[in-house]
Amino acid sequence: MREITTARLWRGQTIRTRADVMRMERLHERSRLIRWSLTAGWWAGWLTVMTVWAALYVPALGAALTVAALAWLALGPWGLLVVVLVGALVARLWSRSSPASWETRVVSRLRRFVRRTRYRWSWDDVCAATGVKATDASHRVIVPRLLWVSLGEHVDQLHVQLCAGVTPGVIARQADALACEWCALEVRVLAHPTREGWVLLRVVYRDMLAEDEDERDNLVTPDFQWARVGRREDGEPWWLRLMGTHVLIAGLTGAGKSGLVACIIRALAPAIAAGKVRLVGVDPKGGMEYRMVSELFYMLAYGDDEHLVAALEFAADLMRQRAEALGGNVRKLLARMFGDYPLYVILVDELLALTTYIANRELKDRASAAVRRMLSQGRAPGVVVIGCVQDPRKEVLSFRDMFGYRVALRLDSDVETRMVLSDSAYDRGARCDAIPEACPGMGFVVDEDGGKRQPIKVRADWVSDAELAYLAAEYPAPERVDVPPLATRAKRSGGSTSGGQAA
Repeated sequence: MREITTARLWRGQTIRTRADVMRMERLHERSRLIRWSLTAGWWAGWLTVMTVWAALYVPALGAALTVAALAWLALGPWGLLVVVLVGALVARLWSRSSPASWETRVVSRLRRFVRRTRYRWSWDDVCAATGVKATDASHRVIVPRLLWVSLGEHVDQLHVQLCAGVTPGVIARQADALACEWCALEVRVLAHPTREGWVLLRVVYRDMLAEDEDERDNLVTPDFQWARVGRREDGEPWWLRLMGTHVLIAGLTGAGKSGLVACIIRALAPAIAAGKVRLVGVDPKGGMEYRMVSELFYMLAYGDDEHLVAALEFAADLMRQRAEALGGNVRKLLARMFGDYPLYVILVDELLALTTYIANRELKDRASAAVRRMLSQGRAPGVVVIGCVQDPRKEVLSFRDMFGYRVALRLDSDVETRMVLSDSAYDRGARCDAIPEACPGMGFVVDEDGGKRQPIKVRADWVSDAELAYLAAEYPAPERVDVPPLATRAKRSGGSTSGGQAA
């Protein structure tokens, strides 16, 4: 029977002959060997590159590997074994005798090298698995590009170039999934400081703000624009905006509002004694917060509602009189004028107790009107309002948007965080509802440096009662006045209260 060597047709498809099949199998074997050889070569090259990179990144490891290689070449396996044993003994003695140096030079650098390798190695798979991806017209899955990794001791920053179809909001919604994949505490999405279309992924492995640390020098700038009240998550001092704005501090009970106010008072204490700053305190809690340092206050109001409203109206009238005195000379109070026109800082311990919870409707309206007047007109004449609030909802505190600088401490929900900071702050990592109760004074602010509104995690310093008592005794206010009686509507329609003065 004649051997079939031609191709046969079966339903329009060409069927290979036996000889063709055998030839294809031999070609597949040959290609399989080539593929395995290329794969082995690729892995060998990758391991070589990673070993050299690790040796350069961790000099101590590089020195140990160099000595081990020389011992292997010169003495063989026994020489390598001796070097390994001696190296293990040296590492043990180093870690015992100088743990800080061992942690800094070896362990920390190795940990960062592993993190860098993990970012590079798993970036595409992590993005695709967490949903940070898009599909092009050819149905290919595309992910953002990881261009650079800036490693820190406890915080890493990933410079990422976005792709078509992936926005910063898409990455922000998957921040928890990224944090779980990288075994990090949190991942936050920040705008890139120099390039459009890029983002910074801030990967936090250790919360430095949970550790107590305090610095005492240079707590306020000479022009009172900024007061240092704590630390930021990147280790830099937290400078709270003071002059030229109003400050809202929002947080639940025990979140650290009074502690932050104590930091502000501590920063301003030398200027208070010099007569450049005057504190006006309004404490609806019967003086529980401010009476301990009453010597620092130019005026302190506590007690019944009429007393509190009178202090607010006194400050509002004083602001108006100062604006009339400065009108035509300067557009705003300057630092060189603090000797004649001191900066007034109005501390209100609980705004809602004055603008919402007062039973007398007339007093409530007058308190709200006085606060609104200071918020809308106090910036130029040098009157700063610092208000604390527990419930920042719009129906409760309708004028919260009039505060230029807002601090969000521990809050109940993401909705309250969006109300205090901004609509996008929570998506960018300002998780105020996740702040632990054991960390009072920890919160988020919106950093406006460089025009980028980025949420920054901060924590206020701890100021003890003994230190507050020392400040009150060491830096008393040179002048103190009593709260004037509450003016009637007839008297207010004709002019200001008798306690107001232009200075």
